[in-house]
Amino acid sequence: MTMKRRRLLAAMASAVALPLVGARAGRAEQAGAHVEAHVALRSPWMANQVAVTSDGTFFLGLPRYAKDKLSPALARCEADGVLRPFPGNDWNDWAPGKDGAERFVYLNSVHVFGDDTIWCVDQGALSAGVFGPDLAVPQPGAQKIVQLDLSGEVLRILRFDETILPVGGQMNDLRRHGDLLYIADSGLGGLIVHDLATGKSLRRLSGVKVTMADPDAHIPAVLAHVKGDATFHPPNSDLIELTADGKWLYWASPTRPLWRVRTKALRDVSLSEEALAEHVQNMGAMPFSGGSAMDDLGNFYFCETTTNRLEVRSPEGKTVTLLEDERLVRPDGGFIKDRTFYVPVKVPLAEAGDNAAPPYAIYSIALPDAVDGVRLGSQIRT
Repeated sequence: MTMKRRRLLAAMASAVALPLVGARAGRAEQAGAHVEAHVALRSPWMANQVAVTSDGTFFLGLPRYAKDKLSPALARCEADGVLRPFPGNDWNDWAPGKDGAERFVYLNSVHVFGDDTIWCVDQGALSAGVFGPDLAVPQPGAQKIVQLDLSGEVLRILRFDETILPVGGQMNDLRRHGDLLYIADSGLGGLIVHDLATGKSLRRLSGVKVTMADPDAHIPAVLAHVKGDATFHPPNSDLIELTADGKWLYWASPTRPLWRVRTKALRDVSLSEEALAEHVQNMGAMPFSGGSAMDDLGNFYFCETTTNRLEVRSPEGKTVTLLEDERLVRPDGGFIKDRTFYVPVKVPLAEAGDNAAPPYAIYSIALPDAVDGVRLGSQIRT
């Protein structure tokens, strides 16, 4: 091992002290609602997902996008403002050549549900454009869902066979209601339903139009350099949200409309794929977005890739702009805690330098009661 790599690994494993609150805020006046964005948390590593527990503890999902900037896959911000790899030990020390079955390889999603456990979607493989084709295919057991408690104990690991997650499938994100998990497959396009109580799984709407990207869609220029200058292929069924009552599942590819279906129909094995597709509702064109969230009133929050905007679509189909801020560059997976919306961005703060505070930011936006007639809710506690 080279001295440079030793230093990088040592830095990755050590605690990083971070200022929790930034001094600068962006603001917008939206139909009488005063909306501001503040830096809630800084990170030395780019985060694509933020999740917050009931006591306000932050967890960051840290995708491994760059060869020369090693990072843990998951980090927790302690009460004293120190950001540490979580749970630590072997889970955060994966490197090419190591077994990924019980290590985090590439976390694409991190979420906290009502019981304060942490759910991680590990795609088990890296970008072919950056790391080459050999690391772009998950090794056996590497693609998985991991549930942890706040102490760092692994509560369960879920893996699916090829009837549920065929070769080429890529779990992207998940939502939970009670014992039911809903998982988006952005690789082949499709939705997975897993019952935690029975251990049974279903794969639905696999490879059909409503779960596939538009192959002819225009790809934003801002994404041209992603994946190591390789051609960017938009993911298939990507964004996924679930209403607070567990009755409606929403999903989308960034290049298709926003879709929804009743979860009762999705789980109904007597419905053929063709019959199930007739239950799917088109909720209208969506902006090209990297991440999303949903509040307990059923509002869908878009984290837009190219416009520096956060938009909200009501269950009735009305779309309003929550905030437009030049610092919201490629915002990704957001999270609502009480009445605050948290969102990470994938571009370093402009003022970051060699001696500056850690460069990547997670922003907080206090939600107003309403924006342009659309009433906003709070977090979903399931």
